[in-house]
Order: sequence, then structure tokens, then C-alpha cells
Amino acid sequence: MKARNAKRLLAGSLATVMAMSMMTGMQLTAAADEEISGTIEVGGWPSGDDAFEAALDGFYEAYPDVEVELVFTDTTAHHQSLQTALAAGSGAPDVAMVEGAYIAQYRNSSALTDLYTLGADELKDDFVEFKWNQAISDDGQRLVAIPWDLGPTLYYYRTDVFEEVGLPTDPQEVADLMSTWDGVLEVAEKVSIPGERWFLPSAAYPYQWLFINRDYYDEDLNLRLERDGDLDCLEACLKIRENGWDMNVDMWSAEAYAAYAAGTCVSVASGSWFSGFLKTDIDPDGAGHWGATVLPAGMPATNWGGSFLVIPEQSENKEAAWAFIKYMLATTEGQNTMFKAVDYFPSYKPAWDAAPELYTDPDDYFGGQAPNAIATEIASQVPVVYNTMMDTTAEGYLYSSFNAGAEAGETPEQIRERLGNDIEAACAELKEQQIQTLKDAGVWDGE
Repeated sequence: MKARNAKRLLAGSLATVMAMSMMTGMQLTAAADEEISGTIEVGGWPSGDDAFEAALDGFYEAYPDVEVELVFTDTTAHHQSLQTALAAGSGAPDVAMVEGAYIAQYRNSSALTDLYTLGADELKDDFVEFKWNQAISDDGQRLVAIPWDLGPTLYYYRTDVFEEVGLPTDPQEVADLMSTWDGVLEVAEKVSIPGERWFLPSAAYPYQWLFINRDYYDEDLNLRLERDGDLDCLEACLKIRENGWDMNVDMWSAEAYAAYAAGTCVSVASGSWFSGFLKTDIDPDGAGHWGATVLPAGMPATNWGGSFLVIPEQSENKEAAWAFIKYMLATTEGQNTMFKAVDYFPSYKPAWDAAPELYTDPDDYFGGQAPNAIATEIASQVPVVYNTMMDTTAEGYLYSSFNAGAEAGETPEQIRERLGNDIEAACAELKEQQIQTLKDAGVWDGE
């Protein structure tokens, strides 16, 4: 076998149950396949490149005559480039990552290969249902992507600050304390020093956690903003803002990153992939200062993000592209090697059983806690939801509409009404596109 070095063309920065036997995944890599050959280009965003590089040796052992070139940029630029290439019919990589927020825009695309034609149906039962279903076309006839990772949503908190102010640090004890909004506000008050230290990057985020699965619309495309506890949540968000307990900044901003590392922004919630962000980019020196538990105030198990792999129809080496996807996403070796490298929690369920230590053992970075064990439990509980091409636009208004409403002194009911009006106005054109897509698929029964 000849030596290889994967090409990396980096042009951006980091954007951003237990079931089935492990044998299912292992069978796919039982022997080297020397009949599949050629060079394929794989495109995406960091840290996907780090994950693939970690697993490439295993892939090359299974497919010794395939060369892989990794072409990575930031998340937005990658999706813009992919969309342009698909429309043009040329220029797309052989394998491309698609972020979960965008999958509804791609699942009906004839510019992507129907993976059922390559045998993907045999993999269905090995993947988490709600993720697998997101990649099926609206008419139910095509599968355009294989899910890579999940984002079981965790609440991350600075254990050193919690301990300093006399709060518990054990994940279960923190969950118990914060099981009500009164408990959340108690924690917010104790950890905050207005103007110096804050509970959250933005008071809007607890409201966003209610929608973090991006389930804004039902299958009839009715906007669904009313949900259990939403007004109580908004009331708590307003109190956090009124008391100066939030920084009032974006959680992905440089200000927030610096505050996480300094311990001046005490908590944040995100998909479990955020564990990897903390370890490698945000707070690499923060071992022992972070804990993680379930979302507060009785919020249900939910998921934020995760990615997929697709094969553009224009690929000239679909056989090698499919071999790459199967190895990386549908073998326990591929998935767990990548998980160890970047904390992308596998959608592939056999991976959970094949290396239980990755999912249950204490994590030194989290002071001996085991966030992955909590994430595994959440992953098995997330319901199937309906995603649309309006979701990413709707998500943005959770922050702007809340901020505008809070500034105007509005009630929770008024903020919710404002949000609905803002989303409907901003998404009107996208909604027409979604309806036309459903009509083209022959599944639209609305007016």
C-alpha cells in the first residue's frame, strides 16, 4: 500500500437505545477492496477535516487504491459554493458535508445522488430515526444524504464559579436545582456580577432552547410557536435581561468565547459537539472548570445540529464516494475514530455499543464527569420532527425579536406575537418555495 497525505485547502475558521450489534458496522471493513479506485474530493468545514484525517488510515487500509483530497472552508462559504456548483452542474466535490440546518433545502434536489440506488436502504435501522428521516425526499422516494453526527443538547456550566458561590457542581444536582425557572433564576442571580460576570451570553437563549430542534412548522406549514412552558420561559428570559445577568452578545462571538475561557460567562447550551469546541478552540486550558447536564426547567430531550454527507450527481466516481461515506459513517471503526478526534456524536447506533468507554467513561476535561453518557441518553429520546427550508431564517428572529421586544418593554405574549409576525414576513417567499417543492413532489394538500 502506498503512502498518502490528504490535501487540505483551509480557507476559513471554525463556524460551526443503545441498539444493534457492533458486527453490523464491522462487516463493511472486513477486507480490503482493491476493485474500487481513483481520486475523490471531499468538501466541508472544520472540524470535519480533522475527523476525516483521523480516520483516513483505516479507510486507506480498506480501500488501498482510492485517494482522498480534503477541500475545507467555513460553513457558510462551503454551502454557498456547493449550491452554486449543483446549479451549474460542475465544480462540486465527490462527497460534501451538509449542515443539519440546511438539509431541508437539499433533500428534494435532483442534483444529488439518490443513495437508495447505491444500497443505502440496508443501513436504515443502524441510524437514529429522526436524523435518517431528515434526508428522505418529501415524496418518500429518495434518500439524498447519510447522517453523520447528532447534537444532543447539553447545558454547559463553569463548575469553578458554581463552587465559588456555593452552588452544586454534580450534573444531577445541578439538573435538580435548575428543574424549574425559579431554580434557573436562583442560579443566574448567584453567579452574576452585573458588568463583570454573567449567567449567559444572551437572555434570548433559553427561549431558543425550546426551538433548538428547528421544528418551527408542522407538515401543513403552520408556524408553531406555542409550546409547553414558552411564556414562563420568556418571563424568565426577561428577568435575566432586566437584572443584567446576560452579556447581550451572540454565543459565537469573540466576546463570548473570551468570557467562557475567563469564567466571566458562566453557562451556555449547545449540541454535544460543543465539548470538542471547548477542548480545542474556546478553552483548551479549561480542564476541570466545566460541567455538563441536561437542559433546565424540564425542557425535553432535543438536538441541535449535526451534519450529513451527500454525493452530487455530477460526481464521476460515485463508487469511491459511496465507499468513503460507508466507511466513515457506517462502520464502528470510522465513526468512533472520528468521535475521539472531534466529539461529533455518531448518528450510527452500533458505534455506541462498539466502544462503550467513549460514551460512559469519565472525561478528565469535565472533571471526571461523563457528558457523553448524558448525550447518549438524550440521543435515544429525541423525537422525529418536520424541518423546512424556512427554519434557519426563523431561528435568527428568536434573538432579534426577543431583543426588540425586551427593549420595548413587551410582555411574553407580545414578544411571542412579535416573533410570529417577524417570521411570517421574513419567510413568506421561502414558504412559497417550500409549497412549490411539495407540489412538485405531489404531496401538498394545502391551498
